[in-house]
Amino acid sequence: MENNPEKKKVKWRLNLFDVIFIACALIIAGVIILYSNSKAGTSSVLPSGSKETVVYTIELLGMINGTAELIKPGDTFIDKVEKRNLGTVVSVDLTPSTALQKNLITGERILSEIPGKTDVKVVLSAQATMTDRQISVDGFTIRVGAKVSINGPLYNSGGYITDIERRPAP
Repeated sequence: MENNPEKKKVKWRLNLFDVIFIACALIIAGVIILYSNSKAGTSSVLPSGSKETVVYTIELLGMINGTAELIKPGDTFIDKVEKRNLGTVVSVDLTPSTALQKNLITGERILSEIPGKTDVKVVLSAQATMTDRQISVDGFTIRVGAKVSINGPLYNSGGYITDIERRPAP
């Protein structure tokens, strides 16, 4: 008598883990096929749209005196975060920076000038892609109230977009 166990063939049985794994693999494959077919031939993140000239205003608040005077028409603004072209400076308007401060004698809040600071309104012109949902300049979405961080030739600052004007392409 030999103590030799017989080798039995183990049959594969489908269990819950196998069903979940196969279902996930099929869903992932379907999503990949769906998106690869729908985006065939396009390489941009944004949907295509018409090109128009956009003139918009950025208000840069509290720039140190002397820095604001470096902004000149013809300068190109670059987004500090994503390194995208925001447009060309058309005009610059400098005003002393102001803020509400409490009058210690009367207790009122009065608008007073902040020494050493300048507010700057910069009008930019750029070619933008227009879609039914957004306006984008070099992939940067332009919206009133959007925060913008800019780099110029000899300066940098941050501010907000305050106005947008669409113009037909020449």
